[in-house]
Amino acid sequence: MARRPRPPLPRFRRRSPPPTPWLMRGLTFVGRWLNRLLFVVLVLVLCSLIGVIGLYFYYGRDLPPPELIDQHRSFENTRIYARDGITLLYEVIGPGVRVPVALDRIPQILRDATVAVEDANFYTNPGVDLPSVIRAFWQNLTAGETVSGASTITMQLVRTILLTPEEAQQQTIERKIREAILAIRVGQEYSKDQILSLYLNEVYYGAQAYGVEAAARRYFGKHVWELSRGEATLLAGLPQSPSVYNPFENLPLARARQRIVLNRMVEVGMISAAEADAIFAEPIRLVRPTVTIRAPHFVFYVHDLLVQRFGEEMVNRGGLQVITTLDPAWQMQAEQVAAEQVAALRERKANNAGVIMLSPDGQILAMVGSVDYNAPDGQVNVTLALRQPGSTLKPFIYAAALQRGWTPATILWDIPSRWQINGVVYEPRNYDGRFRGPVRLRLALANSLNIPAVRALEFVGIEAFVDLMTQFGVTSFTDPARYGLAMALGSNEVRLLELTGAYAGLRAGGRQVRPVAILRVTNSRGEVLETWQPTRGKPLLGPQSEQIAFLISDMLSDNAARWPVFGRNNVMELPGIPAAVKTGTSNDYRDSWAIGYTDAVIIGVWVGNNDNQPMAEVAGANGAGLIWRELMLRYHANRVARPFVPPTGIVEQPVCVETGGPPTPECPQVITERFVVGSGPVSALDFQTVRVGGDGSCLATTYTPPEEVRLVTFPVYPTEVAEWARRNGKVAPTSYCPPPREPERAVALLDLGEQSVITNTLIFIKGTARGPFILDVGSGTDPTDWQVLGQSSQPVEQGLLGMWNASSWLAGDYTIRLRVTLADGVVIEDRRLITYRP
Repeated sequence: MARRPRPPLPRFRRRSPPPTPWLMRGLTFVGRWLNRLLFVVLVLVLCSLIGVIGLYFYYGRDLPPPELIDQHRSFENTRIYARDGITLLYEVIGPGVRVPVALDRIPQILRDATVAVEDANFYTNPGVDLPSVIRAFWQNLTAGETVSGASTITMQLVRTILLTPEEAQQQTIERKIREAILAIRVGQEYSKDQILSLYLNEVYYGAQAYGVEAAARRYFGKHVWELSRGEATLLAGLPQSPSVYNPFENLPLARARQRIVLNRMVEVGMISAAEADAIFAEPIRLVRPTVTIRAPHFVFYVHDLLVQRFGEEMVNRGGLQVITTLDPAWQMQAEQVAAEQVAALRERKANNAGVIMLSPDGQILAMVGSVDYNAPDGQVNVTLALRQPGSTLKPFIYAAALQRGWTPATILWDIPSRWQINGVVYEPRNYDGRFRGPVRLRLALANSLNIPAVRALEFVGIEAFVDLMTQFGVTSFTDPARYGLAMALGSNEVRLLELTGAYAGLRAGGRQVRPVAILRVTNSRGEVLETWQPTRGKPLLGPQSEQIAFLISDMLSDNAARWPVFGRNNVMELPGIPAAVKTGTSNDYRDSWAIGYTDAVIIGVWVGNNDNQPMAEVAGANGAGLIWRELMLRYHANRVARPFVPPTGIVEQPVCVETGGPPTPECPQVITERFVVGSGPVSALDFQTVRVGGDGSCLATTYTPPEEVRLVTFPVYPTEVAEWARRNGKVAPTSYCPPPREPERAVALLDLGEQSVITNTLIFIKGTARGPFILDVGSGTDPTDWQVLGQSSQPVEQGLLGMWNASSWLAGDYTIRLRVTLADGVVIEDRRLITYRP
């Protein structure tokens, strides 16, 4: 029987060891938490989705329908009135302010530039650019304030057309959400080209131009389809901040914005970098439109103020009724006087002027920004332009010095001076090139002396002075570290409006007075949005601010004090009208200033050229001063002018003119000066009394005829002034008067006859010596060695003084000298030069 084969043995695999209990527990735990995390994420996504939907329906429930865009009509116009509330100065909508134009008439580069700089994803986003929103949210969160809005073109359009002006100005999250919802709905209802067309026809470009066609006409005097690439890209950058980038007001800033636009076009691939450079290199020629508005510079100043306070949309769409401070009658007078005087000065290369008239509480009664608004550069408002003020800052420097203890009688040294600061030598000079030595502060200010003003600024300190001017309303002094002592002479620029306001502060007792242009603003429903009430500003010159300000006014109105430099009957003297005034002239006659005030009005005037070209010797007195004087005379023609009345705390005391201190018996001249209570005259000099003879330039001695001898008192100057005093004959003489030469009166007189050549070897020398004497001889015209020929303690009168045995002397020139010593120790001598030829 055959054996059955044995089945193969089964093959066994090696089994892995079972996982350990702790690993099983860990995997179970992780899986359980992953499930929970996934669930939480799903819940959060669902909640977010529900929240977004909820926000959409909540904030979108009462939104206007997008179709209202089709029904959009022109806005209500803002009207700007004079102070009477009747005289219309301007309606904020000019001819051609909005001229609709079809999209196909708008150059493609203008459309591209607008999209690039305002909403690069315009053609792909649904009306809201989510990445930009997230980026703006993060920027605002990290900055702690709103620094970015992330508004798309569509959002800007709905804000302009569909939201009310009041809601459009709200800076809230709710408004942004409603705006975004509206933008999405509009994006669903209208095509991108329709939205872009609406936007380009609605957006504000500044200078009262709405839409690209109006802007093209306003800035370039041409249709939008005629714009060059450079002009088109310049316009595209304006809507972000039209008042800031207004090319008429600040073309360099507008050009800088154009560069940003071009760079953005390069970034998004619309043009190449080379094309951007070529476009930017194209010339920009602005065409100034003619206007018929009254007081145009003032009107646009007010318009800018309104935009700052209420926003562009409210001003340009909200139907505001604005009552300003302007007095139409005085505006007309100011314009007339400025134009007439500039016309007379044109042959001296002066082409423009600016005028500000303020009431005592700061209301702007008149603002002349140029003598011809329609001139090529006439739309520049020179009352807001930065110009060098010359000497018109000096009253504030001296006010700061009075606050620190100086008085109107303080002596300042007007002498050649130099300062070396950071290796730079500064040597100021006075306007007339003269130096007057010691001068009282009153005269230094009244005569506008430069060196005393620099010394005063050095005493006050630049940082303290800059801080004071800032408090007085001057905003252009921003970095004291960059300024030097030349500030005293007007090296730093100021604005006429602000500086005139600062003078109003002096008139108000050293208190803060800010120029005001708007009295009341109401909306289209008659609701008052803003009203101005005069307030008493804080004192800026310390506890005695009123007294110090009065002293400055008193010095600026002291006509007699100005006479040494400006002469009698100068332009600043107003017959019967007490007026405090200061003129100023910048380097090379580029700026002429006159600012001053009475009890009733403050007037500031500037004359010069917009391009900063120098004038032909037009200074403050014979330029701006002429306009200032004429307006002051007209303003006070039917008004009783009142003097500046000293406030409580002002006293009068006698002062020595020479020393600035109390009178002394030696003081040759005494005046009366005003002081703040608690201060008084402090002498800067002492006196000495000496006996002089002759014309007073030499010291008298015993031989001086008694009738010529007199006592004269001279000031004793400090070392720093001694050289100036000596050169100008201000110090006591140090040399004795020359002795008389007449034989009957001579003290020392040689009598050698007419001989100048002597041949004898034995020479008898005669003469007169009215006192102990020594007779000697020396070789040459100025001997260093002398040989005594004779001497005596007794006087000799027309007799023998001595004998010279010259037999051993060589031939040549010799000097014979007679010296007589008087009782007071003074030595008088007489010399004769002879030639010895044996």
